[in-house]
Amino acid sequence: MNYLFTGRCYKKWQLCCALLLLLSAKIVRAEGSKEINSNGGGRAYLYSSKTATQSFPFPTLGTMKVYVKAGETINVGSSAQGINSGTIYLRAPDGSTFTSGNSKTTGFILDASQESAGPLPAAGGYTPYKVVATAAQEGVWEVDFTAPGSDNGSESNPVVTPAGGNWNQPTGPYIAAFDITVFNTSNAPVKGRVFTNIFCGVLSSFSLGFNGIFYILTKDGYQYVLDNNGQAGNGFSFFANNKGFKTASGTASYQSVNNTASPLVQDPTAPDTQTDITHKIFFNSPAADLPASAKTPGNGNTWLINPPFVPTITNVQFVGTEGTVGQAGTAPLGGSFNFDVTSNGSYVLAIDVNNNGSFTDAIDRKLTGKVTNGSNSIVWDGLDGLGNKIPAGTTIYNANLSVSLFNAEVHFPFFDVERNINGIKLTRTTGNGAPDNTVYWDDSPLTLTGTPSNPITNLTGINSLVNGHKWGSPTFNNSENDFGNNKSIDTWAYVSQAPISNNLTFTLREADLEVVSLKSDVVKGCAGQVVNYVATVRNNGPSDVKGSIFEFDFPAEMVDVKATGTQTTGTTTIVSSITNPASYIATMDMPNGAVITFNITGKVSKVPATGKVSVAATIRRPADVTDPDATNPDAAVPTDAFNECDSAPSGVGCNNIKTDTATFLAAPDAGPDQIIERDKKATVTANQAGIWAQVGNTPAAATIASATTAKTDITGLSQLGAYKFVFTNLNGCTDTLTINVTSSKLGNANVITPNGDGNNDVLTIPDIDKFPGSHLSIYNRWGNEVYHSDNYANDWAGKGLADGTYYFVLNRREANGTFKVFKDWIYLKH
Repeated sequence: MNYLFTGRCYKKWQLCCALLLLLSAKIVRAEGSKEINSNGGGRAYLYSSKTATQSFPFPTLGTMKVYVKAGETINVGSSAQGINSGTIYLRAPDGSTFTSGNSKTTGFILDASQESAGPLPAAGGYTPYKVVATAAQEGVWEVDFTAPGSDNGSESNPVVTPAGGNWNQPTGPYIAAFDITVFNTSNAPVKGRVFTNIFCGVLSSFSLGFNGIFYILTKDGYQYVLDNNGQAGNGFSFFANNKGFKTASGTASYQSVNNTASPLVQDPTAPDTQTDITHKIFFNSPAADLPASAKTPGNGNTWLINPPFVPTITNVQFVGTEGTVGQAGTAPLGGSFNFDVTSNGSYVLAIDVNNNGSFTDAIDRKLTGKVTNGSNSIVWDGLDGLGNKIPAGTTIYNANLSVSLFNAEVHFPFFDVERNINGIKLTRTTGNGAPDNTVYWDDSPLTLTGTPSNPITNLTGINSLVNGHKWGSPTFNNSENDFGNNKSIDTWAYVSQAPISNNLTFTLREADLEVVSLKSDVVKGCAGQVVNYVATVRNNGPSDVKGSIFEFDFPAEMVDVKATGTQTTGTTTIVSSITNPASYIATMDMPNGAVITFNITGKVSKVPATGKVSVAATIRRPADVTDPDATNPDAAVPTDAFNECDSAPSGVGCNNIKTDTATFLAAPDAGPDQIIERDKKATVTANQAGIWAQVGNTPAAATIASATTAKTDITGLSQLGAYKFVFTNLNGCTDTLTINVTSSKLGNANVITPNGDGNNDVLTIPDIDKFPGSHLSIYNRWGNEVYHSDNYANDWAGKGLADGTYYFVLNRREANGTFKVFKDWIYLKH
C-alpha cells in the first residue's frame, strides 16, 4: 500500500519526529551527583582529598568506578573541571590513563540544569570529556574527580545548597557535581554501570539532611536499595561491607564503635580478601548486562553481578584439644567442634550427656554463639550442663550442631553522622522474602551523649520503614554534642536461612598411667661398671590407651644401653622403640589394668661431673587422653613428662615418674705391678682413697705400713715369688697389684761332682722353680753348645761329657715375662 503525504500530514510527521528526538534527548541520564541530589534535602558535595579526618577516615580523590564494554564511550564531567587543579583522571583496565586536562569547557558542568540533563547530545547538557574503550580496555575503569584545591585546613566549608539547586563551586577539596555516563555502540545511554566503594560527602549544615538513594550489590548476588532519608552529617562517609566493624580476631563484631579515628574495619579502598568484602554502591539499579567479574586497572579483577549465593556448611568434625579426630580427653582437656561456613551466622551446639536421645535435659550441655565466614571452632571444656566432668569410658557421645547462616549480609558503617533523625530506609529487593526492610544495630559501646538511638540495641530486627536506626535531636543546635558526632555507627541486614543440622559422635578417654617402681642393683659403683635397672609400668584405667610413651632417661656417661619389656599383667603391645644417646623410648598400647616390666642395662663409661648417675623412668599420655594427675590442658601433645606432671591444673607431683640416683667413683687403680729385690721395700700408690690388703700369705706374709692411705710402703718381702695385693675404694670397687720378689744373684756352686753321693750331683740354680720358662745353655771351652733347656729344672749332671771347665748362660724368665741374663762357669769332675 502506498501512502501519500498531504501538507497537514507532513507537518504532523515533522512534529512527531521532533517529539521523538526530544524524548530521546531526555532519556539521557547522568550517573553521579544528579542521582543522589534528585530526592530533595541538601546537596552533598563530593569530598576529594587524600587527607584523612574524623569524617573521612578512608578518603579518596573522589574515585568512582564504571563498567565499560569494548566500543562503548565514557562521558565524564565535573563542576570543578578547569578550576585551579580541578580535572578528571581515568584509568583503563589495560593500564592506560587519560585526563580531561585543564579545559574550562570540555568536561565542565556549569549548573544544576546541565547536571540534570547529563552530557550532550541531551538538550541543555554539558560538553563531556569522552574516551572510547578498546577491546583491551573492556572492564572496570577508575575515575578520579580531582577538586580545585587540597584539604590543608584553610578552606571553608561549601555554601549550604539544596539538593536540586545551583551551587558556587568551592576552591577547596569539594566537588558540587560529577557525572559518568556510558554510551553503548548504538550511542544510547546505559544506566546501572557506575559504582563506588565509599561515598564521602559534605553538607556544610544540619539544616538540610542528605536524601541520596543508592543501590547496593553484594558479592553473594543480593541487592538492596539504601535511602539515606535525611541523615545529617556535616562531613560524613559511609560504605557497605560484609562484616561492619571487626573484633581483634577479624570476625564481625555486630557493634558500633565509639570513635572514627581507629575503627577496626576493612579499608574499603583496599582489595577484598577471602573473608573481608566491600560491597559495591551503585547510583542506579545495577545493569542487567554486568558480567560476573571484570578486569580492573593494574591487571586486577573484581566481582560484579552473580546469582544469589546459598551459604553452606562443610568439614564438620569433632577434634580433641590436642588434635585427635573423634576423641578427647576428659576435662580439663575437652575438644572443639570445627566446621567451615560460607557466611556469617549463629550456632547452637548440644551434647546428649546421658545418651537418652534428648538434647534438652539439664545434664546435657548446650553452647551458643556466632559463626563467621570461613573456618570456625567451638571450644568445649569437657563439662556437662551442670558443670561436672563427663566421665570417660566406652560410651559414644552424640552431639548436634545446628547452624543458622546469613544470606545477603550487608553492613553500613557511617562515620561522623551527628544526626539521623528519620533513620535510613533499607530494602532488600532480591532473594527469599523480598522485599524486606528489616535492619539491626547495637550502639551499646557508644558514649550516651545527645539523643541516642532507641532502642540502643536491636538484635531482633526492626522494619526500617518504621525505625531505620534513628539517633540525634531534630534541632540544629549543639551538633558537636549529638549522639553520632565522631562515632562510627553500623547498621546491618541479612536473610537468615533455615538452620542446618549436623550430628557428630565422639569418645572420651581418661587413664591414670603410673610408673609403679624403678629399682637398681647398684647404690654405689665405679666407672666401667654395668648397672641393671627394673622399671614396672601400669595403666590404672579406666580407658585403654593407644600410644602411651615409656621413657628411660640416662646420662651421657652411660653407654651400651639395652632394654627389653616383659608383660606382667594383661597384653601390652610395644608398637615401637628406640634408643637415643640419652634415652630409651617405647611407644605402647596398654589396655586398662595392663602391667609391663622393663629390664634395662647400661655401662657407666666414666663418672659424671656431679659424681652421681641419675636416671628416670617416666610414662606420659598420648594426645587427647586425660591423665588425672598429669594433665596440662593446652593444644600441645605432651613431650615432657616432668612438665606435664607439674603443670596446672593437675599441680605439682604425679605417679608418672620414678627416679634413681647412685654415687659413682672412678675405677680404682692400684698402680702397675712391680719387681722388687728380695728383702727390699716396695712403695704402692693408688689413684684414690681406699684400703690395701694382701691376698693370702704366699710366698709369705708381708707388712703394709698404712692400709688406709692411697700411698703406702710394703716390707717383709723375704721370699722370692709373686705377692698379691688388693686395693678397695670407698664404693667397694677393687683393683689388684702383684709385687714380684726376685734376686740379682744366682748363688750356685762352681763345681759339680755327679758321683751319686747326693752332694753337688747337678748344676743347681737357687729358686729356679720360681722362674719357670728360664733358658739354660752350656758351652765347652771351644764355644760349642753342649746342653740347652727352655725350662731348666736343676737337672744337668754333665752326662756324657769329659771332666773340665764349662761355661753357661742363663736367661731367667722374670715374673713380668722379661728375661734376666746370668753368665758363669762350672767345673765338671766325675
